[in-house]
Amino acid sequence: MSQDLKATIRAHIESHYPALYLITHEESDADTLVRELAEDRKIFEWNLASGLVNFENKQPLSKWCDLSDALANLLDQEFTRDSFIVIRDAHLGLRDQPVAVARLKALITKVLAEHEFSVTIFLVSSRSYIPPELEKFITLFDMPLPDEDMIRGIIREHVEAYGLEIDDTTLEKLTLAFQGLTRYEIGQLINRGYQQDGKIDLDDLDLVHAEKQQIIKKSGTLEMLTVREKLEDIGGLEKLKPWLKQKAAVMADWPAARAFGVEPPKGVMIVGMPGCGKSMTAKATATLFNLPLLKLDMGSLMGKYVGESEGNMRRALQVAEAVSPCVLWVDEVEKAFVGIGSGGNGSEVATRLFGYFLTWMQEKTKQVFVIATANDISALPPELLRKGRFDEIFYVDFPKEAERTEIFRVHLERRKKMNARIQLDRLAKATTHYSGADIESIVKEAIEQAFLDGRVPLDTERLLNIVKATHPLGEVMKDKVQDYKKRFESMKIKEAS
Repeated sequence: MSQDLKATIRAHIESHYPALYLITHEESDADTLVRELAEDRKIFEWNLASGLVNFENKQPLSKWCDLSDALANLLDQEFTRDSFIVIRDAHLGLRDQPVAVARLKALITKVLAEHEFSVTIFLVSSRSYIPPELEKFITLFDMPLPDEDMIRGIIREHVEAYGLEIDDTTLEKLTLAFQGLTRYEIGQLINRGYQQDGKIDLDDLDLVHAEKQQIIKKSGTLEMLTVREKLEDIGGLEKLKPWLKQKAAVMADWPAARAFGVEPPKGVMIVGMPGCGKSMTAKATATLFNLPLLKLDMGSLMGKYVGESEGNMRRALQVAEAVSPCVLWVDEVEKAFVGIGSGGNGSEVATRLFGYFLTWMQEKTKQVFVIATANDISALPPELLRKGRFDEIFYVDFPKEAERTEIFRVHLERRKKMNARIQLDRLAKATTHYSGADIESIVKEAIEQAFLDGRVPLDTERLLNIVKATHPLGEVMKDKVQDYKKRFESMKIKEAS
């Protein structure tokens, strides 16, 4: 628990904020914080399992009652001294419980009316749920996961308990691997590693990676993709590729880079024409970095309850940090944030999601390299495009002639169909305004026809015939494409090739 967070919460208590919402999976840490802040205050507690309990030993004080009845009991009490009220499992106790919500609002109103004594209500839960009737009264606090110093301390405690030794290199690598996990999860993984081979060493990293995969599966907000694409599989992008390789070198030796004063890479936004390699680049970047690729689907974050969408966003980004180092791919980001800012009419929920995402991008310290891809950058709020959110923004245009030559070569060689009968220069000249996806489709169609015609070798004429029969995206969406190009050029975004 950082001293800054503790001081901030203490300031809210002393300023008579009525209700503070602590979001955490570590209930013992929440108890420790409340206990330290309470000093000599009396503490009341309700939890879903036992009802009203003794805060210190969790023993029931009466027959079990739901939150609504517990709040009625507290409303009847005369507060004769400063006190804390802890409501645990708040998201379960309040959801779809209008009477509990009404009574909590009544209790808050009573607390605000009390001028002689100070009463603070703590809602403690693993996720936030704030009914609209209570929004203006409640302040949210995310209780942080263990930082590097705390993780080192946890590892050393276990090393000493097992009578082992650990060198500095192993300690640092395990510390980085354990980032994003709770104190409980770290302890369990260390114990499992010791039970396997009687040691606490780098062999335990496999257990950490398996645990992080479980976290992703359980989250339901992120998808872990299996990737095989490599940068060499992408034709063109000769300016973007070296830039990505530079970031990969930093990520590969991060402890030394950080010690040297290098800032942690934030990520890149890749904008431009559909079918020109944005998605493939995101996948190839994960391969280049040798890191897991997580995909965030903004549409899956939307929930039906007030505050649920923001909670889903918060959990998704927390999961990404939990499995760091990783690459986080946010595809078609403009669809999630269209109309926000600059007089736009984006929804209130989308605006709050955008605000949280911006803050996270600006302040994140974990090794989460974000790749955001977008077709129409003009639909994005300008706040997302300013320096500090991403390390760089690249514009991917339709491939130039030399790049089309390389793209044809890549797709033919990948399918083992490149031969002396194929003149790449003629194909490149014939495919102006064709996207990489268009070219791949031409190669696949030519191979299929060659198979049906008796498995004959591919030649230039067969490929050119398919080119002539193909209507590329640059022609089908000519006006839209021209509009995109003008906007990209006016914004002076760095070209990817």
